Amino acid sequence: MRALYLILGLMGFWSVFLTIIFRLEKRTVWPFGELQPGLPSEDPNGYGARWVQDAIASGFTMLGWSRDSRGTTYSVSYGLLVSPQRDVFAVIGTGRILRMPMEATWLYTPTCDGKCFYSTDKQSGVQIDLSRNWTNQLAPSARFRDLLQQHRDWLRENAVIPRPFSEGNEMVDLRRVREEHFRAMERAGLIDFTDGTGSHFYFTFLGAARTAIWSYFLGMARQLSVGKFPRSA
Repeated sequence: MRALYLILGLMGFWSVFLTIIFRLEKRTVWPFGELQPGLPSEDPNGYGARWVQDAIASGFTMLGWSRDSRGTTYSVSYGLLVSPQRDVFAVIGTGRILRMPMEATWLYTPTCDGKCFYSTDKQSGVQIDLSRNWTNQLAPSARFRDLLQQHRDWLRENAVIPRPFSEGNEMVDLRRVREEHFRAMERAGLIDFTDGTGSHFYFTFLGAARTAIWSYFLGMARQLSVGKFPRSA
């Protein structure tokens, strides 16, 4: 019985703690700085270089590297690439957050009905959207091409009809995808923008509580099932 109380206590503590973090943290809609030809920050374990090379070998076009625009706390860079079919936008992140290594990849596929499906190889890359504008899959992978295959299989299983990125305007299209996402979260009462520009936001108290608690239990379930349950969230 003591063990049960301990587990319930820890679950309650982390749910409250994460709710506070979600509520107080000011977040940005567009974290990407200007495109650069080379990696602008540290690549602690060589993750960024390896995954970008694998993406290019898989036919993706490199648009450039972007430094995270959120300041010195986020010493992170993103490799930005687009698939030859222009239906997948890859974001390969590497660097440090508060001196801790950060590495994750996101594969975004917007849909014709204004939503978006994305796959990521790391739990730290999961961003829960309870408005259901974005649907995510955690797919632990050793290589970029493995993550890409899991992403395409998942899209087929969900009968996704992609909305392709337009050639020469990929960054503009990705920005529109992100803006649509956060506007949907605002309409659902999950976030409030800090001003009329819609560039930064805070979670509402209810949005923070719901998102933090669901993220916590979802993370535990996927950790135990190695990303298999729930497959989509």
